[in-house]
Amino acid sequence: MINKITHPVSLGRRLLGCVTFVTLPWLLSACSSSPTPNYYTLSPQVTPLASSNVRVIEVLPVALPDRLNRIPLVLQQPSGESKVLDNDRWTSTFSSELRDSLSAGLQRKLGAVDRYSSGMTGGQVSYRIATDFSHFDIISSGNGEKMKSNARMIDVAVAWIIKRQEPINAPVKTAAAGSAEIADRQMSCRMTFQQPVASGAGDIQATVRASSVAMERVIDAVAQSLVATEAKTRPTIQGVRCS
Repeated sequence: MINKITHPVSLGRRLLGCVTFVTLPWLLSACSSSPTPNYYTLSPQVTPLASSNVRVIEVLPVALPDRLNRIPLVLQQPSGESKVLDNDRWTSTFSSELRDSLSAGLQRKLGAVDRYSSGMTGGQVSYRIATDFSHFDIISSGNGEKMKSNARMIDVAVAWIIKRQEPINAPVKTAAAGSAEIADRQMSCRMTFQQPVASGAGDIQATVRASSVAMERVIDAVAQSLVATEAKTRPTIQGVRCS
């Protein structure tokens, strides 16, 4: 009598086939159910100034803490807890969003051209703007999963330096010849404020809109300080300190 023996390799192959047959639909289902990320951009509403003699600006890349300089939105809780929203993202790194928004807003506000990426040479007076956002935090009042739907304000702290750039072929003035005028070529300002998120909105769109409104306030303040620098005066802007 001959006993039938199943070869171990054949049995292993059969079991592997069964496991693959069972798990493959589950894997396909998991892949197909992954949420598609939502992308957002800052879109501040800017009203042009009635008159401005500032024609050329140079908006440098902004400084931003590493904890914020990423593509996913980041929510912060006063206790220090943070939540990264991998499925809610800016269209670029947040520092690029801020610089691009500031540049576009100032150009429209002042009727000026940003020569930083335009290739324009230094044939006329320009104003270089260096900006440092120490805070642009989305503050939430919720915990855990509730953080996303409980954003309540945007906490902003920003400082900027404006430096007047003379044309390349302009005569150089010494400190003895015009110390007051040389001092008027640079201005430094800072502001801090909190922009509320629309109450009851409870979604990320309201948070993005509040972020855009916060940028409107920054653009307005920087534009006014630019105009004051051009006029060689000190600006009076609510909530802003300049020197």
